[in-house]
Amino acid sequence: VYSPKLNYIMIDGIGNPTVEEFKLKSEAMWILAKEIKVELSKLGTRITLSPLEGLWDTYDNAHFDVTRKKMIKFTLIMAQHEQVTEKMLERIKTRLLQQSDNPYILDIYFKGLEEQECVQMLHIGPYNTEINTTKQIMEYITVENLKLSGIHHEIYLNDPEKVAPKDLKTIVRYPIEGI
Repeated sequence: VYSPKLNYIMIDGIGNPTVEEFKLKSEAMWILAKEIKVELSKLGTRITLSPLEGLWDTYDNAHFDVTRKKMIKFTLIMAQHEQVTEKMLERIKTRLLQQSDNPYILDIYFKGLEEQECVQMLHIGPYNTEINTTKQIMEYITVENLKLSGIHHEIYLNDPEKVAPKDLKTIVRYPIEGI
C-alpha cells in the first residue's frame, strides 16, 4: 500500500499504553482534534475525525519488540485536513489551555509524514496479541526480500473503551523501501 505525505497533529511519549501519561496524551489529541473539527466547520468544511495512530520504537534503535515495554517510545498522531495549519493549531491550543486541565495539550505539534510504500495487515483482537500479526508481517517482508525503511505504525480503528478486546481492530503497518 502507498501512504502519501499527510499533515498530522502529534505528541511524543515514553512507555507503554497502560501508563497514565499515554491515556492523558490520547485524551489531549482527541480534545484538540474535536476543536479543529469545530474550527473547520466554521469555515464551511465538514470533516470526519481521523483515527488515532501510534508510531512505536525503542531507544536503542533495535527492532520493535512489544515485550521491551520500558524501552518503548511512541508518537501518537492524527491525520489532518489540508486546511489545517500550524497557526490554526496554535490558536486552538491557546484557547483550549484556558478550558481544559489536560497538561499535554501544549505538547501537541504539527508535522508532515510520508511513509510511501508499506506492508500492512489488519489485526483483530487484544493489543497484547498483536505480536502475532507483527511476526506474520516480518515473515512476509523476509520472504519477499523487502527492507524496512521506517518504524512500527498502528492505526486504531475503534475505541478500546467501547469495544471488547477480542473485537479491537488495528492496522499494523511497516514502511518498506521502494519495490
